[in-house]
Amino acid sequence: MVKLIIVIVLVGIRSALAITRFFDRTVYDTETATEQLRNILRYGQKTAIAQHRNVFVVLGPNSAGLCFANENPCSVPNQVLAPSGQNSDSAATRAACNSRTWMCEGRPASITAGANPAITFFGFNSLGQPFNNPNAAAFGGLTFTLSGGGNTRTVSVAPETGYVF
Repeated sequence: MVKLIIVIVLVGIRSALAITRFFDRTVYDTETATEQLRNILRYGQKTAIAQHRNVFVVLGPNSAGLCFANENPCSVPNQVLAPSGQNSDSAATRAACNSRTWMCEGRPASITAGANPAITFFGFNSLGQPFNNPNAAAFGGLTFTLSGGGNTRTVSVAPETGYVF
């Protein structure tokens, strides 16, 4: 009987600790936003290689998207379509991207994001190599930091190869 009571108490303590995770989604939102950003960057690089053309990553204050032209905001004819035909269509994406078919994702309000160096766009050329300006010197690399709920994640783009990690 004592063992049963101890087990019940331990299960109660464990569930009390676990239940707080269900009420604070910020940690999960940070992980999701990090993976979405990685996927956008990788898809942009693959699209540039497959279509033998420049693909630009457009970084808005609350979004990241892909565009065939160096413009911010990206006009509809230049938007790179999402591979499944639709983005996540989350509330943040609807507010920031204004399109369900564009390869663009919004950043949840509970997450802070920044880029080092601070830029609003960069692109991938037809070889998949990243660049800041097609006529400028070599790309020096780029690191994005996403934070929320005590959780900090980074997404980096390597110079020369464009490897996203």
